[in-house]
Amino acid sequence: MYEPTPEDRFTFGLWTVGWQARDPFGDAARAPLDPVESVHRLAELGAYGVTFHDDDMLAVEPNRDRAIAAFRKALAETGLNVPMATDDFDPEVAAARGYHFTHLNQLALEHLLGVRG
Repeated sequence: MYEPTPEDRFTFGLWTVGWQARDPFGDAARAPLDPVESVHRLAELGAYGVTFHDDDMLAVEPNRDRAIAAFRKALAETGLNVPMATDDFDPEVAAARGYHFTHLNQLALEHLLGVRG
């Protein structure tokens, strides 16, 4: 059996390993996974890195600052890299707030980078 190593540069998204099996037909079938635990487990399995959406880190810790601090600590402890992070910008939420689809790209930039057009 093949044993991955960090040199292989395998990365995994928190939204994939932490998927709660929620679908249009029902509620989640699994409890949320702690992103910190996921980072440690992925490192044990030989992963190179982890990717995530901004809200993936809040799966079990609702306080943003504490969640970020714990996540950064786990990255430092394991040496895992973060080759990509993005926002989880939901067009339905934007529409409910009265934003039009033509403005979503600008809103995403504002959300991610604080850029105002």
